[in-house]
Formats: sequence, structure tokens, C-alpha cells
Amino acid sequence: MQAVRTSNNFSAALPNMDVLHRFSFIDLPIRGQWVRLEKSLANATAFRVYPKPIHEMLGQMLAAVAMVADNIKFSGAVTLQSRGDGDLLRSLAECQSQSFLRGIMHLQDPDNEAIDEQPLAQWLGNGQLALSLIPDKASGMQPYQGFVSLEYDTLAQCLEHYFVTSEQLETCLHFASSASTSSPSVTGLLLQRLPNSPQATEIEIDAATQAWHTLTTLAATATDEELSLLDPQTLLYRLFNEHPCRLHEPRDLSYRCSCSREKTDTTLMMLGGDDLAALIAEQSEITVDCEFCGNRYSYDKTGVSKVLADLAEQTAAAASEATDTPDQPKTLH
Repeated sequence: MQAVRTSNNFSAALPNMDVLHRFSFIDLPIRGQWVRLEKSLANATAFRVYPKPIHEMLGQMLAAVAMVADNIKFSGAVTLQSRGDGDLLRSLAECQSQSFLRGIMHLQDPDNEAIDEQPLAQWLGNGQLALSLIPDKASGMQPYQGFVSLEYDTLAQCLEHYFVTSEQLETCLHFASSASTSSPSVTGLLLQRLPNSPQATEIEIDAATQAWHTLTTLAATATDEELSLLDPQTLLYRLFNEHPCRLHEPRDLSYRCSCSREKTDTTLMMLGGDDLAALIAEQSEITVDCEFCGNRYSYDKTGVSKVLADLAEQTAAAASEATDTPDQPKTLH
């Protein structure tokens, strides 16, 4: 695969592909990732129209969770989510099973198309940003959540600071969005300085430190046009041709919503049996739309009767379990 430059325009060799590549520098404790999202970003915005800066932010968040998920041995979902009282009320980007993406942005005023570029903290107002690991139930692992400081202007800078302070990994992260209006995409480039080998000599440690400064300086020279349009082989060669680099096999990424009728059943059960019965008596049909993918789940009277029966069964089982549980012995302190 290759990319060629004609005048000031680039012709990329990886059109219409959602893919992530790891890369590593030979004999250096430095790793990297390159990711590009196009189709999954289009699917994530198929049912909602966002102002351009918000659209680009969603793309960056999706690229970020794809890279985080790829870097850890973990069965479950990685999420990056925010909550605040500014123009951007809530946001969520999720990568499930290291491959499947979905995301959404909730705006204070969905009809406000005049939202412009501004620091992330200003978009959120009085808010917070969190990176979470949500393991599959079968894994037996506990969920993890870490808060990302909003003291920097861009998402990339905020995440760089997070990895340094929370993971003790020096990190260099760049995002670029393509200018195409017909098929917008986002590309991410990440470098991380890994811990030195316990057997590393002072000379090797000094060489790795110097290489880290050199590589991050070179990465910062990539223009948005180069980053958003060049394929990874061409980009890495253009930036790091004096430093032997190995590009690893790609990981395909795609959009996939995790909504299901089972989850929608649970949502309806939360209304309670009486309210749910009253609602179906009034409307004859209940519809629940997934806010991520737009999938619609419809329930007629037969469908609601099944949900009510399942709710009654679960309630009875919970009551029986509570009755069968022996009282814990009381102790005095």
C-alpha cells in the first residue's frame, strides 16, 4: 500500500476503511498506534446531525476508546463519557470487544448550529470527563473509572495528561479530521514511552529518552492534511524514516450498537407493572427507540403481557430469595 502526492493534494491508499494499526520502534521502549475511522463515524452520526466541531469531537472520542481498548487485555467495553451543564450536556464513546464502536452527543440546544471551536472544559461548563472499563459479567473483574482532567484545551492534551498521571506513561497524541463533507473521517496517532527494561544500561536509557524526544517532535510536524489522508505506512515512513519501525497487523473496527429487545424489556420493567399495564391500555402499542442507532422496538398488548409476566416472575424470585436467606447473627460491639 502506498500514497502519492500530487501538487498539494494527497491520494490515500486506504479509502473507506476503519482500521487500527499498532507499531513499535525496534530496540526502543516506545510503542504507537494509528487509527482511522470513517464508516463507523458515519454510522454514529446517521440519526443525529451535529455541528462540525461536535461531530469532530465525537470522532476523536471514538478513536480514543478504540486505541485504549486495543492496548489492554480486557473483555468488555471501554467508554469515554462526559457530563456537564454547558453546550455539551453529555457524551459517550464506547468500544466493545476491542472492535465495535458506538457513540452519541447530547447538546443543550440541538438546533444550535453556531457552536464553534472552544476548549473542552468550556463546552462542558461545570462538568467532568471519565474513562471507564466495564468488564463482561463472565470475567469476574470489577469496573474501573478514572477521571480525566479538563485543564487543557483539547481532548488529545487532556488524555496525554491522564496517561502521564494515572498510568505513568508519557504520551503523545494527535487527532486530525478530514475536510471532506461527503465522507468525513478522523485519524489518530499515538506514541507512548514504555518503562525501561530492568536490565537496561544507563546508555540505553539515555538513548531511549533522546529517541522519545526526537520521535514526539517529529510526530508534531505532521500536518492535519497528512495525518488525515496518508496511509499508515507512508505517514510513518515520512515521519520516522531514520528510526526502524515495525507496523503490526491491522485490527478492523466497525460500528455496532449493543441495544437489544432484552435490554428494552428491562427498560420497560423499570416503569413498574401498574404503570406499564396502564400505558399499553391507553396506547395499544408502545415503541422504544434506541438513541444510538435509531432501531425501534415495538410492543403490542401480547408483547407487553410477556414483559409483565417476566417482571412478575423476577419479583417473585427476588422475594423468595429474600425469604430463604437466613438472618445474619447479631453481634455486640
